[in-house]
Amino acid sequence: MTKKPNILFITTDQQRADCLSIARSEHPVMTPHLDQLADEGVRFTRAYSDCPLCIPSRTTIMTGRTAYAHGVDTNGEFPIPEEKENTLPGRLTSAGYQTHAAGKMHFYPPRNRNGFERMRLLPEDYVNMLEGAGYGGMYRGHGLGGNEVHPTFSAVPTEYTSTHWTVSESIDFLRQRDEGNPFFMWTSFEAPHPPFDPPERFVRLYDGVDIPDPIAGDWTGAEAPEWVRHRRLSRKLDRLSEDVVRAARKHYYAMITHIDYELGRLFGELKGQGLWDNTIIIFTSDHGEMLGDHGLFHKSCFYEQSARVPLILKPASSTPLPLGAGSVCDKPVLLADLYPTLTELAGCSKPGDRDEREGRSLIASMNGDELVADRVLAGYIQDEGGLYMVTDGKWKYVYYAQDQREQLFHVEEDAGELKDLWPAAAAAKDERLVSYRRILADTFASHGITMENGELKADQAARKEWTEERIRQNNPFAWRGPIRYGGHW
Repeated sequence: MTKKPNILFITTDQQRADCLSIARSEHPVMTPHLDQLADEGVRFTRAYSDCPLCIPSRTTIMTGRTAYAHGVDTNGEFPIPEEKENTLPGRLTSAGYQTHAAGKMHFYPPRNRNGFERMRLLPEDYVNMLEGAGYGGMYRGHGLGGNEVHPTFSAVPTEYTSTHWTVSESIDFLRQRDEGNPFFMWTSFEAPHPPFDPPERFVRLYDGVDIPDPIAGDWTGAEAPEWVRHRRLSRKLDRLSEDVVRAARKHYYAMITHIDYELGRLFGELKGQGLWDNTIIIFTSDHGEMLGDHGLFHKSCFYEQSARVPLILKPASSTPLPLGAGSVCDKPVLLADLYPTLTELAGCSKPGDRDEREGRSLIASMNGDELVADRVLAGYIQDEGGLYMVTDGKWKYVYYAQDQREQLFHVEEDAGELKDLWPAAAAAKDERLVSYRRILADTFASHGITMENGELKADQAARKEWTEERIRQNNPFAWRGPIRYGGHW
């Protein structure tokens, strides 16, 4: 009888797809261990979050459903809308896997296991560890909050950072597990999400390295979508100097490198225990980070820097993939696809999953399955009237219901989305544009979006007319300091 493969699922928080050194982008990030992982597996270059926010994306991973289907389409205190037996870890637990979560889960309530047998949580358990180690109040002890983008250094030594702790907890599980059964472990980092506070020694690795300036499209000036202009004002992004932005980018790279080097410890443990060959490893992120591009930081929008995520799948020796080691797959895929992929590889998929869940197996994408051959992805974020996306991985259509602003990008040739092709396409009544509008109207009819004479119309009830002063005062990211005693974010 063939032994079931182990599964190691690794996620970062807010890592752009182009911030892997193997991606050969302009970003000089150092990721030797993730590059090696890609050399042993398949790298997906068109992987998207359909709702690039933390909690919606994690809910999608847990359920195999898109945010516009499961209903968690913004951040907040939302329980996983799925019976625990049918979440991803619940399905694997029922199939005989030992299931463990280490790091940032972002569940509500936090201690709800949602199908996991064992959990060590960040910030709850991590902050309590700091209290016992003499570093009470030093999680975010530098005073910057979880969404502030000014750079700083870690307030604790490297061995007490959350990144190091998350790997240590993962290694402890590997040493304590029942060796007679396969395991599913989700190792979930909170970095490189702000605050940009890596240990100083990782920042020093980038001394003398050319840090590229942000890019800006032809559409990012005074005529930018209203949501973009509001975001710049409320988060004070228009006040960041070039030097501060460059330093923030440097610290962001350093946080990713810190994660990569810590993964060297985890991968070494797998190899040392003889588990590497029979372990499926998936690496991805919940969403990206604008990092100053187009005058924006954070996520919450459908530009490539925010919505596209890194995705690597290394198979176990017992589960060969249709594409060989070191391959690249450029088919458009979603985070929702991880659920059917892992249940298929673990041998616990159900026939009804294809009807009940929007996710499609990555194996099918690699095989050229007819269900995903001409796949078009849709996305939605509940914010200021609603942000929407339609993409086939080559072209992308973005719609802001707030001011009914449309954008069209040829992302296959213009990965930075520097050129907005919508004005010319609208003037020419381009069939591609009409098609994407139709898909959006059909998918989101319940949101009050309709199509009349080939053009979209949206319900304007949620629109707010605010002055610049009022927008600047309404900053939800301000005043977030140290966290103690396992408190919430």
